[in-house]
Amino acid sequence: MKTVKHRKRDGRNMKAAVVKGKCQVVIEETEEPQITKPSEIKIHVTKGAICNTTDNMIYATDHPEDYWPGEKFPFIIGHECTGRIVELGSEVKGMKIGDRVVYWTVCGRAFADYLVLDTEEFAVGTIGENVSEDIAAMMEMVIGAGRQLFKEDGSSLIKQGDKVVVYGLGPAGLIYHRLAIMLGASRVCGVGRRELRLSKSVELGASFSVNSEKQGYIEEIIEKMEGRPDVIIDATGGDIIENIIALGDVGTQVVAYGIPPFDWNEKVPVLEKAGLKAPIFTGTESARISLKHCVKWAESGGFGLEPIITHRIKLGELEKGLDMCRLQRDTTLKVIVTINEED
Repeated sequence: MKTVKHRKRDGRNMKAAVVKGKCQVVIEETEEPQITKPSEIKIHVTKGAICNTTDNMIYATDHPEDYWPGEKFPFIIGHECTGRIVELGSEVKGMKIGDRVVYWTVCGRAFADYLVLDTEEFAVGTIGENVSEDIAAMMEMVIGAGRQLFKEDGSSLIKQGDKVVVYGLGPAGLIYHRLAIMLGASRVCGVGRRELRLSKSVELGASFSVNSEKQGYIEEIIEKMEGRPDVIIDATGGDIIENIIALGDVGTQVVAYGIPPFDWNEKVPVLEKAGLKAPIFTGTESARISLKHCVKWAESGGFGLEPIITHRIKLGELEKGLDMCRLQRDTTLKVIVTINEED
């Protein structure tokens, strides 16, 4: 098992990436979090991954509380990371000191030396040593994307042989390519606009990709798929309801991921009137199911997520990385951040 190069600790302080104001990140000493519940674990963070959406929403604004409830300056940024357990609550089962952890949570504060996770409140598990740190670091997004595909009874919204269309070719949309294929989809089509992302769609297993700015692209999808899709995944974070209805058919399942500029409760009747099945918004139990599947696929060596990573940076370059995700979308997908080195 690898070991983490622990930094020299000054009392109970740690280094962290702290957002002081709009587009202002400072690496500074701050108070180290402590376990307060028997269901919690503390991990020493090794690598993180920038969330192209949420991290940038709360970084590039004067009002982070509008995008992350209760968040006010200053705050530790990041909610995707991996690390090794250094402390265990008394009620934590199936984990031990030194295990490498992956998880899904709605809490942030990941870009720091230490992070406390509640195994009772969120989906938390371990991952094998054969999985690269880079992939482990982005598993929070992978598990979160998979969460929307599993009902709490364990059944999947994607069935063997399904035809799947993915709108939005950012990191989440590309992750959905691999999830759909691992769940048995017979054909996957990626829909986007940027050249890099359209090519990555095919690299990640799509039968073909199409540019949504091209006239007649919906007809092209139907022709190449030899029919309308069984599942349409919306990973755009925008309002594409009219496109989904035009492409879908009676019984087509819609899956939604991201933060759209509308309330999904208002769109459900529109989808149902057209005969489509509305998105199912799931909770922690579905995330735990997703975690088990995603860890198994990652440990198998066949998950194939590596092409989504385009950049690797150190913690001190975080501001640069956030700006790349926000301002250089033609060339940037997933950015991995080294927080502490392992031997």
